[in-house]
Amino acid sequence: MNYKFALVCLMCLIILLSTPASSKSQYVNIEYFYNGHLITDSDSPKTPKPLLKIGEPFKLRFEVTCYKRNFLSVMLTSIGEDDFDIIEGPTLNLGEGTRGIIEANETRVFEWIVTPNEEWAGGSAPIDFYYQMTDLDTKRTIISSRFTAAYVTISNEYYEPPATTKPGAQSSSDTSSPALPAFTLLGALMTMYMVYVLKKK
Repeated sequence: MNYKFALVCLMCLIILLSTPASSKSQYVNIEYFYNGHLITDSDSPKTPKPLLKIGEPFKLRFEVTCYKRNFLSVMLTSIGEDDFDIIEGPTLNLGEGTRGIIEANETRVFEWIVTPNEEWAGGSAPIDFYYQMTDLDTKRTIISSRFTAAYVTISNEYYEPPATTKPGAQSSSDTSSPALPAFTLLGALMTMYMVYVLKKK
């Protein structure tokens, strides 16, 4: 228990002293979006601090532009490897990297859909974006850094996704009363006309 408390205190200190959410240097520029909202240096607070329920999804999108051709590695991390569940994205586990060669001035997009789980229910945990650029010739690290993409407070409640209709099923608002077939309407009109003609005779 004391170990977990010490980790939380350490992470809070790191977040207070952390660099701005979007990262820029002579080698790389990273802009990112939290639930479709661009996070910039002028935002306050710089790091999103949402209150979410267990299982409530949120989306992180990172646009990484490298100014030098290199071998790029990126991943999502947290205090532990089981603090969040990745639902969709280029990797499906915290601490698992995706990597590849990126050309000079190329922009690569990385997007994850993540949910908090029960690990930090009733508490808070960061989710960080880690990136590393490696020189292709020397194999030396050009830059290696991370920043907190979101500092999430997780409630003890469970998220219930909005109800959706089954594919092919019609909702009650979509259904309308059946229209009369054309021949029935035509028949009714003919009958009324015949009655009218017979009455005149």
